[in-house]
Amino acid sequence: MASIKSVNRSASVALAPDSPYMAAGTMAGAVDLSFSSSASLEIFKLDFQSEDRDLPVVGECQSSERFNRLAWGRNGSGSDAYGLGLIAGGLVDGNINIWNPLSLI
Repeated sequence: MASIKSVNRSASVALAPDSPYMAAGTMAGAVDLSFSSSASLEIFKLDFQSEDRDLPVVGECQSSERFNRLAWGRNGSGSDAYGLGLIAGGLVDGNINIWNPLSLI
């Protein structure tokens, strides 16, 4: 079966619980075609109305380290400041960082 959408990344991925977004964090231990050692967190819009197979990037930020794990969950505070929830990333250096996706989009 062919995929309906795609992103060409070596990444850990998490889907937004209540919104049409996907987060991708540069995967630990992966090497891309440019042999880059940079790390980033990207937010993609899950646009199923478009005929384009590639998902558009709607937000991005650099990360201090690459990702071992990535999760996107509801915040639970009821605050509009965290309306899309929170993204948590387990980084290769042992730290866990948390991002507000609204500040990236």
